[in-house]
Amino acid sequence: MQLRGRVQSGKGDASRWLRLFAETYERKLGSRIFPGSLNLALNSDFDWYAPFYRDRHIWFDRSEMESERDVLLIPCVLTSLDHQAAFLWSTTTAAKDRPDPWVIEIVAEEGLRQKFDLSDGDVVEIVVS
Repeated sequence: MQLRGRVQSGKGDASRWLRLFAETYERKLGSRIFPGSLNLALNSDFDWYAPFYRDRHIWFDRSEMESERDVLLIPCVLTSLDHQAAFLWSTTTAAKDRPDPWVIEIVAEEGLRQKFDLSDGDVVEIVVS
């Protein structure tokens, strides 16, 4: 499945949660996650629970992180950014009831904005295989 979105600024809230649960992410994924996300605005709503995506979920139960919410990740490749490995990232609450369901957050081992010198409006292409 191919996705395409434009970089947009976020609220900066992801960095706090990614930093707080860094050890849990590393233990389950086998690699560190940079404490920040890249927000992309797609041309249409993203359905985290569509059968194609649901079969690819990496589920973090709230008990694993001693958190209030479960977290979902979906492995992906950022084809327009040197085929960088990454993950779509969301809490289950946001995945079901986000006020802007066309926005997705991407996390990776490195800060993507800095690594690829991205600015708001830049287009990023993604493949979820």
